[in-house]
Amino acid sequence: MTYFGVVLAAVVFVAEVFLFILDFSDHGENLYLGIITYTILPVFLIAGLLLIAIGALIRRRRLIKGIDKPFSFVLDLSRPQHRNGLLVFIVGTTILLVMTGIGVYKAYHYTESVQFCGTMCHQVMEPEHTAYLNSPHARVKCVECHIGAGAGWYVKAKVSGSRQVFKVLSNAYARPVATPVHDLRPSKDTCEQCHWPEKFYSQVELNKMYYATQGQEIPEWSIRMMMHVGRQGEKASGQGIHAHMYLDQDFYYAADDEQRQKISWVKTVDKSGKEKVFVTPDSPYARTPPAPEKIRKMDCIDCHNRPTHIFHAPYELLNNAMSRGDIDETLPGIKEKAMKLMSGKYASSDEAGQKIQETLTAQYQKTFGADYPSREKDVQKSVTEVVKLFRQNFFPVMKTRWDTHPNNIGHLVSQGCFRCHDGQHAAAGGDVISRDCKICHTIIEQGPPDNLQKNADGLDFQHPFEDDGSWQEMNCADCHTGN
Repeated sequence: MTYFGVVLAAVVFVAEVFLFILDFSDHGENLYLGIITYTILPVFLIAGLLLIAIGALIRRRRLIKGIDKPFSFVLDLSRPQHRNGLLVFIVGTTILLVMTGIGVYKAYHYTESVQFCGTMCHQVMEPEHTAYLNSPHARVKCVECHIGAGAGWYVKAKVSGSRQVFKVLSNAYARPVATPVHDLRPSKDTCEQCHWPEKFYSQVELNKMYYATQGQEIPEWSIRMMMHVGRQGEKASGQGIHAHMYLDQDFYYAADDEQRQKISWVKTVDKSGKEKVFVTPDSPYARTPPAPEKIRKMDCIDCHNRPTHIFHAPYELLNNAMSRGDIDETLPGIKEKAMKLMSGKYASSDEAGQKIQETLTAQYQKTFGADYPSREKDVQKSVTEVVKLFRQNFFPVMKTRWDTHPNNIGHLVSQGCFRCHDGQHAAAGGDVISRDCKICHTIIEQGPPDNLQKNADGLDFQHPFEDDGSWQEMNCADCHTGN
C-alpha cells in the first residue's frame, strides 16, 4: 500500500508540475485545465500521501503483533548515498510545499473567476453567463456581487455551491433557475462598493424610439424624458426615484408571491421612528400584519432586480436594433414577424435559430417575389440580427426568457414600479402611494420624429399609435406583454 501510494503521489506530482507550467503559460484561459490542475489532481495527490501513511500504520501494527520482523533504520550522513537521499527528500518536500501553497492560492482565485462561475456548469448557467457578457456589469466579476469581501460569505457561498453541484450531477435543478435569490448578500455590502448612495445625479435623459407593427398608421414614435433619479439639491430630501434609498426614511414591504411581483403591504419608517403602513384593499395583511420573516427591507435589488442578468423582451430588442440600423425597418412587417418568431416555443437554441432563419427568409421571398434578389442582402442582415438577439436573450433548454424573469426597472411589460405605485396602497390617515408618473419622469418630447410635441416644462403622456383613453385606468403590463 505504501509503495502504491508513493507511485501514485509521484506520478500525480510530475503531472501537476507539468500542468502548473501549462496553466501559467495559458494565463488561465482553459476552463478544463484549471479544473484538472486545481480541483481533481490534488485529490489524487493527497490520496497517494494518505496511502503512504496508512501503509506505515499497518506496517507498525504488524510489527507490534510480531507478524513482520523489524528492520533497523540508520541515517549515516558520512555515506554519500544517505546524504543524496536526504537531499532529494528535502528538495522534494520543499517543492511539494511550495506547489501546495501556489495551488491553494490558484484554486481560491480559480473558484472566484467568471470562467468558473459561468461555464463550469455550462447548461445550467448559460442564460446568466450569456446575459452577463452583454450587460452593463460585464467587467465586474460574479463574486463581487454574489459574495463580496470577507471569509464568512466566501464559506457560505462555497457550501451553497456544493449543494448546487450535487443538484446538477443528479439533474435535480430548477428550469428556469428560480429568482429572486433569497440569501443574496445585502446591497450595502456589494452594490454600494461602487455605487455611492450619498452622491446623486438629479436627472438623467432617456430617449426611446418605438416602431409600429404592421397596419398602424404612424410607423415610428419617439419619446424623450428626464428621469428624476435623485434629489435636486443638498437640502432637498425625499425626492426622485432614489428617495427609496433609506436616506430620509426606510421602506419595508411584504410580497404575496415568491417572485415579489405582487406587493400589498408597505411600511415606511422615518428617522424619528414614526411608522406609516400602506395596504391594498385585497391585501391578506389588511387586518393582521405580516409575520416578521415575510417583511423585507427595501434595497437596490428590489427595483434593480436584473442589474446584470437581463433577459430583454422581443419588442425592446427589435426597437433598439431597428433604431441602430441592425434590422432594416423598411422590410414590411419585420417587427411583427420577428416578435412572433422570437416568442415561440423551441426545444433548443439551435432549433430556434434554424426556424427563424428559414421562416423569415421564406416569408420575404414570397413578399418580394421577383424583386427578392435586390433585397436579399437587407433580409439576410436583418435575419442574422434576429437570430443573434434570440441566442443572447432566450434559452429554451433552461426555459429562461424575459417573462420568466421580469425586470422591475420601469413598468411597461412587468408591474415594476406599479407594484407599489398603483394608487391602491392606502394608509390609515388617508395617504396613498401616488401613481403620478411625473414623480419619476418628465416627458419633454414625444410623437412621430417629423412632428414632435415639445415642452421643457413637461408634457402629458400620449399613448403612441392609438389612444382611446383606456390606458389611463390600467397598468401598462395589463396589455403590453413584451411580444
